[in-house]
Amino acid sequence: MSSNFNQIPKGQDFDKTAKFEAQTMVLTSRPDHARGPRLVCTNSAGKSKSFPLKQEKVVVGRSSEAHLKLIHPLISRKHCIIEKRGDKFFVRNISTTNPVIFNDHDISEKRLYAGDELKMGTFTVTFISDRPEDVRIIKEEVVTQTKRPIWGLLVVTFLLLTLGGYLLYKNAYTPWKISQTLLSASNQIDAGKHVPAQEILEQLLRKDLSPENIHETKTLLAQAILAITRQKAENESIDKAKKYLMAYLADHGAGKESKILWERLDYFRLVLGQGFEDAKKFDLAIRQFAAIRENSLYYEEAQKAVRRIWLAYQQPSREAQTVAQLLKEAENHFKAKRYLTPVNQNAFSVYQAVLALEPQHKLALQRIEMIKMFYREHGERYFTKKQWHKALTYLERYNFIDPQSPEIKEKIKVCRKKLTTSQKPAKKSNTKKTSKNQKPDENREEIKRMLEESGSESTWLMQYLFEEHDGETDSGSPW
Repeated sequence: MSSNFNQIPKGQDFDKTAKFEAQTMVLTSRPDHARGPRLVCTNSAGKSKSFPLKQEKVVVGRSSEAHLKLIHPLISRKHCIIEKRGDKFFVRNISTTNPVIFNDHDISEKRLYAGDELKMGTFTVTFISDRPEDVRIIKEEVVTQTKRPIWGLLVVTFLLLTLGGYLLYKNAYTPWKISQTLLSASNQIDAGKHVPAQEILEQLLRKDLSPENIHETKTLLAQAILAITRQKAENESIDKAKKYLMAYLADHGAGKESKILWERLDYFRLVLGQGFEDAKKFDLAIRQFAAIRENSLYYEEAQKAVRRIWLAYQQPSREAQTVAQLLKEAENHFKAKRYLTPVNQNAFSVYQAVLALEPQHKLALQRIEMIKMFYREHGERYFTKKQWHKALTYLERYNFIDPQSPEIKEKIKVCRKKLTTSQKPAKKSNTKKTSKNQKPDENREEIKRMLEESGSESTWLMQYLFEEHDGETDSGSPW
């Protein structure tokens, strides 16, 4: 249940709307008074609302898709994310233009403890929790009186140090040294010295670390890289920030610690794609949109842009036609099974032109559903038969028309993974040991696919939309 104060009238300038926006909050779920982890949002007028953290991931921003909606010019459409990882809550800034002030410091990501305050625009968002695990532990130094050791203890200690020197060095000094290095890097990140922190952490990652130390090192490294790319996007360009990020992910993109960086890469691709679309460089725009991962926060928005470009590419020639003329043309294409091709002469695009004139036209809606079911039934049949290439071909077309089905998305991912695996060359026997930090070959292949600038999803669309040759037909194509 949402609580919406008002919407900002279009055409008003910043000064006239600032006061109004500073007092506007929208919650997309009922602000219950139940105990447990929750956010308390306070506007500049002192009014507060409670938002229980019952979801794994909560988006905060001024977009209509945000769970906690804050209306203010200094709030980004998708400003930050509050997410639960295990039994801990974290805040992560996903805006490249506006900061998240965490206890009076600008941050990229931080763990939340009870009482922590976030400031965005004129709003203060406080994390409240009565769970013991959310209470910040304050370390206290206990000073004890040293006792004078006796000679026997000194002798035993000397012998133990002599006999166990190597084990002590390996199991005590080395872990202590690593923990001190991690602490130093963390302090540098908090102080805004992200590049020196990156250098320290990358050197540390080359050492023989425990799984716990690898995780902590990669987590801190991801925070540093996120801040560096944000600075590059603000001070240089999004394209340079994206290239810097891609170079890092090519080496360190495996593991859940890099998840926030993959999301930032998808955001950069979305922004660049929108820029190319505005400049009418549609082929470059589609390459950026199509490279965005299926499980990304920005995937659906990118797919909408792809369909928007696809339809815009074909609609101008039909602007003067009536609904009756369009239906006649569409029915001819439908009966001939020209569902998505050829360009400017396919059933789907013409039925969309009908819906542009009459959004609730019954026959056009019915035919589009039939086209969708054609692709879905064929795709799932080939999927069951493990004919991955054919299944992917049909399922991609279904997903292009309707990207809302999680089941279809998952099957597309399975098909691509199976096809990637089948294309790998046979491995030669190799008895050489690999280091603990080396990425498995399958991770390298997956990272390489996700970094492809054209996007594996765009191949078929790019070929027929921008590279199709007149007169060429393929009777086996599932259109």
